[in-house]
Parts: sequence; structure tokens; C-alpha cells
Amino acid sequence: MTIKDILKLVWALTPFILVVLGLLSIVVAAFLVAIQLGWLILGLALIITGYILSPKQDKTE
Repeated sequence: MTIKDILKLVWALTPFILVVLGLLSIVVAAFLVAIQLGWLILGLALIITGYILSPKQDKTE
């Protein structure tokens, strides 16, 4: 892989990386408020990340 290919890959993954970093910041803030709230928000963030990464089915009939 050349540097140009790596930069294209990073540029394509930038929205996903920003979403994950945003969820991570929310989780850290929730842990600072309360441990139970932090675990709850962490679970929700993992569910959201799994939904984003799950393969989508075609909606054509």
C-alpha cells in the first residue's frame, strides 16, 4: 500500500472515526457523572456502533 492509498482509506473512514470519537466522549462524560450511567451509555454506544457496521440488506423487491 502506498501513502496515497492509505490517505484515501483514512479519508473514506473519517466520518465513522468522528462518530466513534463522539460516542467515546459521551461515554467518558457519563462515567464521570456516575458509574452506572457510564456502563449504560457504553452499552448503547456499542449497540449503535454495531448497527452502523452491520451489513445492510437491499430494499429492492
